[in-house]
Amino acid sequence: RCLPAGEPRARPAGPSSGREGGRRKRTTFSKAQLELLVRAFEKEPYPGIALREQLSGLTDIPESRIQ
Repeated sequence: RCLPAGEPRARPAGPSSGREGGRRKRTTFSKAQLELLVRAFEKEPYPGIALREQLSGLTDIPESRIQ
């Protein structure tokens, strides 16, 4: 079915509904943050919660973004 020009399409309901734009903003890292994270992930590719919290404190990046 064709919609008349200018008529908005309905968005399907899903996990992104309710958020403006549908996606959260991409996290950007400074050089210092990136170096620290790379060194940490070379030593421990799958960091536990304690290491993620420690990295969060050192980098000022939310723990939920350190994966």
